[in-house]
Amino acid sequence: MKRNQWISLARYWIPKNIRYWVQRYVCLTPLKLRWSEEISPHSGVLSSDNNSSGIPFRIGIIKNSMYAHGSYVAACLEMGVPFRVIDLAKSDWLAQVRESSCKAMLVWGDPYLSIWNSMIKDRIEILDREMGITVFPTTREMWFYEDKRRLAYWLATNGIPHPRTWVFYDLDECQQFVASCDLPIVFKASFGAVASGVRLFHDRDKLRRFVGKVFKKGILPNGFDRRDRQWGTVLLQEYISVLKEWRLVRIGDSFFGHVKGCVGGFHSGSGVVEWDVPEERHLNFLLEVTEKGKFRSMDVDVFETTDGRLLVNELQAVFGASHSVDQMRKDGIAGRFVQKAGSSEWMFEPGDFARNACANERVRYLIACRSGGIKQEYGGLV
Repeated sequence: MKRNQWISLARYWIPKNIRYWVQRYVCLTPLKLRWSEEISPHSGVLSSDNNSSGIPFRIGIIKNSMYAHGSYVAACLEMGVPFRVIDLAKSDWLAQVRESSCKAMLVWGDPYLSIWNSMIKDRIEILDREMGITVFPTTREMWFYEDKRRLAYWLATNGIPHPRTWVFYDLDECQQFVASCDLPIVFKASFGAVASGVRLFHDRDKLRRFVGKVFKKGILPNGFDRRDRQWGTVLLQEYISVLKEWRLVRIGDSFFGHVKGCVGGFHSGSGVVEWDVPEERHLNFLLEVTEKGKFRSMDVDVFETTDGRLLVNELQAVFGASHSVDQMRKDGIAGRFVQKAGSSEWMFEPGDFARNACANERVRYLIACRSGGIKQEYGGLV
């Protein structure tokens, strides 16, 4: 048995609710980090000088605490792209960047600790704005990553259809709202993946007590480090009767889509994939949202309501793909949708375009942009 294989056995046999309860009293972060390192097939790969792709520069890969950056490592190894892994969490991060001589950086945000998530965002801003290093996904795209408050502001400002959302920083104002709002209503922690911080309230008294707790003591999303409590602000969202939730993805000029299955009332983190093929209206909606934000690496999770509306639920520049290795299948065949130059018609192309959690496609697009001399503007490749 490997050193930490017992963790995998515990995750299999011990119910989630018991594991979550334990983590409210015991910090398991060091253990989780060691386990992530051990199960990652590329945790020990820090560089490669193989340049069979013939690109004129080296790419930096920003390390992720849970080794999600291994998808980029796998992509670069497969594609013959030279790279260096950069650890932005270290105090010598600037020296690492300078010594690497990398002209572009691939980033995967950190959904595990809010302070690490902020650290990556802060430091890629310096790489982009002050050092002129191309970052992808861009700082504009990463600005939303695991931050539901920022997402709510952007959607409202740009008139993107989405569930009505209210963000409060004042307890009295929030309690006044809670006293008369329509029920049921959804609470979402601003930071927290796979529905870990989502609660549905049917009872007004329970909602009122919960809101008071969030403002005073804070809450801890399921599975989070016990020290990473979120407090002082509340995000509430109208409850939507959902027919389907679509995962619609754009990477460069590749478009994908499939339906996220539902478990326990939640689509996010369900691990269930359904292979409905997106219609033209779904693809046009994805195009509209990504063009509005100049996004070229974005998962747009979309509610399709029972009355036929399409509403944005989440935007994530990077996302896991442990269950949906492919991002779209048509008649059982993996592929993507594209629009030919000068045409608004959507064409299906069969192929393996979602390799390594779409990392190959991100690497391919980044190389094309950098090699073509496309400039960055306002944190976005355009």
